[in-house]
Amino acid sequence: DMSAQAKQRLGVLQNGLRRARALLEQLLALARAQELDDRQVGEVSLDHVFRQVLEDLIPLAQAKHIDLGVIGDASAVVWASEIDLKILVKNIVENAIRYTPEGGRVDLSVHSADSHVVLQVDDTGPGIPKEERTRVFDPFYRVLGNDEVGSGLGLSIVAAIAARMGAEVTLDRSGGEEPTAGLRVRVVFRRIAANPSI
Repeated sequence: DMSAQAKQRLGVLQNGLRRARALLEQLLALARAQELDDRQVGEVSLDHVFRQVLEDLIPLAQAKHIDLGVIGDASAVVWASEIDLKILVKNIVENAIRYTPEGGRVDLSVHSADSHVVLQVDDTGPGIPKEERTRVFDPFYRVLGNDEVGSGLGLSIVAAIAARMGAEVTLDRSGGEEPTAGLRVRVVFRRIAANPSI
């Protein structure tokens, strides 16, 4: 049994510990993403990675009543480390869920061409002003005026992993002309033969 005041203080402490743990996990993920090591790479199915990420993040989306899902066929394969690819996709999707207002929508999709594969995540959140779309890849940078709790490391991790894979990350509006039209994150992977010597 605890007094109301003690319960309130305990709640504040628990929230602080959760934020500290999340920050530590993001810092470790960023350090791993920036390491120059020989990770096991091979052909990785985006559909497989999407299923793993959605399984992890469905509870977060459900808590905000966000419609989270995959549009179309996501069966494309990219040449990457599966662990890196999962971290990259999870950071993008988790950011989209966190910054999309309750009742919104987050869509994952894949577009394939002869020379490249595009992983795309669209949300119905506030988007990112054009002048800040480069800065958000800097560690700890956060867009002003946003009340969402975060470390400002998610997109830094995405950029580091994409650079390791030779992929390109771009940010744009997900639709419409207004600043509140949502955010579209695109990761473009160049197609690489499974055996580079061929």
